[in-house]
Amino acid sequence: MIIKIAWRNIFRNKKRTLITIGSIFIALFLIILMRGMQFGFYENLIKTVVESYSGYIEIHDKDYWENQSLNNSMIVDKQLLNEINEIKGVENVLERIKAFSLASSNDKIKGILINGVNIQDEKLIVDWNKRMVSGSLNFNGSNQVVIGKGISKYFNLNLKDTLVLFGQGYQGMMAAGKYEIIGIVDLKNPKLNDLGVFMDIDVTRRYISSDRIVTHLVIDKEENYDAEKLASKIRKNLSNDFEVLSWKKTLPDLDQTITADSAGGLIMVYVLYIVVCFGMFGTVIMMTEERRYEFGVLISLGMSRLKLSSVVLFEILILSLLGVLLAIIFTRPILMYFNNNPIDMSKLADGMSDALAKFGFDPIFPFSISWDIPLTHGLFIFIVSILMSLYPIIKIYKLNSVKSMKL
Repeated sequence: MIIKIAWRNIFRNKKRTLITIGSIFIALFLIILMRGMQFGFYENLIKTVVESYSGYIEIHDKDYWENQSLNNSMIVDKQLLNEINEIKGVENVLERIKAFSLASSNDKIKGILINGVNIQDEKLIVDWNKRMVSGSLNFNGSNQVVIGKGISKYFNLNLKDTLVLFGQGYQGMMAAGKYEIIGIVDLKNPKLNDLGVFMDIDVTRRYISSDRIVTHLVIDKEENYDAEKLASKIRKNLSNDFEVLSWKKTLPDLDQTITADSAGGLIMVYVLYIVVCFGMFGTVIMMTEERRYEFGVLISLGMSRLKLSSVVLFEILILSLLGVLLAIIFTRPILMYFNNNPIDMSKLADGMSDALAKFGFDPIFPFSISWDIPLTHGLFIFIVSILMSLYPIIKIYKLNSVKSMKL
């Protein structure tokens, strides 16, 4: 009965109802689209950078991260791999070796980062075919490498050219060798393109004079799992001899970039919230003052102040619900469309693709379709509605029914 009365009351003043619903709808509509675009960009950025090679989670020796030396590497057995694979949320586990060396060709020398990989396992998390500029990743020989396009440009190297590598191996051993270039890769990350040299993990072990070590394990998570929570779960299952870090720790610059940009977006969200709050509160005050006579009559006729307060509360909640539902209904197809058909910034401005590529960004801007965005902001509107309903409720409980009916 109370809800039925509240529903009828909101249509008694159609103009006021439309203004209230409209202010909620417009503000929430803009908030959802803006945050959908922002979070879609972040998701694509994380996918481009993290999934391009670095991975969502890394496991390594407890001393490795502070001093990334081959001497702080670890020995991985099948028991450890099986233990990690059994953890819910883990999709793939990759073994990698990372070693710093010098590369020489055409009278030039450059510091590079050797990445020892098992290419068949790597294909489970990285679509290498989309990364290849030329050549292939089929390591058929013991002295073959794939290089980043930045290294190729620096040394002016092409397929079948030779790259000389020399540096320090495991436990002070000398590392040196000549390697044929069988592929050139673009990892969509300027640093990796300028430093990355990839070779088969067994070839890397021979280069560094150790046939057992691994510098780190890379974990690929299942799609719906949060990287931070999964890292925490893995940490609990492993001994203190290992350190488990999510991409936010291994790629702090990326995390800081997203955090700073998101903070800027939140400022605009807060501005829109202020607009909504003032609009709603103004309507609530106006409604309360206009209906003082009505409230006085109802109380005089025997309606309890509790029931009257409940009617007013449901009126405000219904108005909020209508505004929120309309915003979600109208934004959903827009978000779905731009998620399936991302905005291509390279088509909007000349040189935009190259400018974004320098920072490791993909010029594709899909919108996020996560329900967290509309539900979170819609919930905030409901909380604000409940708080604002306190004003008319307090007025009802303080109302003198006799004085309120005097004209």
